[in-house]
Amino acid sequence: MKLDYDASRLDELLQRLLDDCLTGNDRAALNSILRQSSAARSQYRTTLKLHAALIRHPQALVQTVVPLASAEPRHTQRRWWLGIAAAACVLLGLGISQIPPRAPASISGMSSAVWTGGTRPDDALHTSSAPLDLASGFVEVSFRSGVRVILEGPCRFHVSSESSMDVAHGRATVKVPKHIDGFHLDTPAGRITDLGTEFGVAVGSGVEGPVILTEVFDGEIEIPAEETPRKRMQSGDSLAIVRETSGTRLISTLGDYRVNLGDSARSLPAVSRATPAPGNLALGKPVTSPAHYSMPHGSVFPADSLTDGRLNDSGSPGDWSFWLAPNGDSGEFTVDLLATHEIGRIQLQNTRNRTHGDRGMRHLAVSVSEDGHEFREIARAELQPIPAGCGPGVDFPIESLTFPPVTCRFVKITGLSHYKHPERPEEHVNRGGGLNEIQIFTP
Repeated sequence: MKLDYDASRLDELLQRLLDDCLTGNDRAALNSILRQSSAARSQYRTTLKLHAALIRHPQALVQTVVPLASAEPRHTQRRWWLGIAAAACVLLGLGISQIPPRAPASISGMSSAVWTGGTRPDDALHTSSAPLDLASGFVEVSFRSGVRVILEGPCRFHVSSESSMDVAHGRATVKVPKHIDGFHLDTPAGRITDLGTEFGVAVGSGVEGPVILTEVFDGEIEIPAEETPRKRMQSGDSLAIVRETSGTRLISTLGDYRVNLGDSARSLPAVSRATPAPGNLALGKPVTSPAHYSMPHGSVFPADSLTDGRLNDSGSPGDWSFWLAPNGDSGEFTVDLLATHEIGRIQLQNTRNRTHGDRGMRHLAVSVSEDGHEFREIARAELQPIPAGCGPGVDFPIESLTFPPVTCRFVKITGLSHYKHPERPEEHVNRGGGLNEIQIFTP
């Protein structure tokens, strides 16, 4: 039967379409052929269906199409279609009935990424996929539109469409090309709409509900507002979006601190050299402290952060990785190893309270106990401050303290002095002890 369209030309255009290299002129030519011929439209639907099926079941292509490739080169186009038709019989028998949607985004890079459950997800991110949980490290997600999102763990996220992402928890930097308008970042406190820009968020929780720290690095965004449905933020603006039972509030400070996301990862950091320390007796063990520093709206820094295995001042409101002592206090905490051990070495990673640089333990004493009541001091040490300018992904120093072996269950760290912000007066209220992580080892 004579075809009412140029089959060779249609084959060529379909191949370019499947290879994702269709030009504007090619697209116009393809649309013209499809409009004019129902047979061409039928071939178009069959080709796309088979392409999708072969991606899902490549073994059918190997078993069915490849043997035909050794045939004589004459009538190549006809033999190619015979091979595809044979593969179709196999694939349709497997129940292939619809074309899978193309993934709107993919994982384009990772740095020290650790996923909850220990398994790496597929690179392709479909809207139908379950949310992903990044336990630590960094991931770059690239959308087909050109939008890029850098995520810092711990983070829970999901690609919800070709122009939107849902971040339920964690930190993210969104980079949207100038020619794209209307990318959305959905959070528990509402939708943030990009207007061609670069901005950062830290998605966390406070006493009453979600707290979203937001800063515009370049351009303009829209956020949920208080008295009007939406509010625009421009380059240099930073706010916390606080969702409470009474509604949404926008605040520029958390306690005495201005909202600041200047240490967000604006590009994928270099691979960290840090690896989990084997034999760390303190990992995941309970920690108690007489007090810890806290502020409204999610800025809480409890002692159990000291043994969670997270380093480098990571986290977001309500889930920070480090412990801070109250204002003016050098601090104290006790680790319960839950059983008696012989120990001979302790490793400590200091903190600088992220961008603020006004916290950190300096001089300290180490005491041990077998019953949690009677302690004896076994060592003293001085920790170095974390220098300013330590960007995302940069390993903070971990300092080691060794001592003659002792048998104990409880290890107490007592702060004797602490670091302050170098440019603030001595009487400034925002200063105190703090520590990111403690690791305890046998001799």
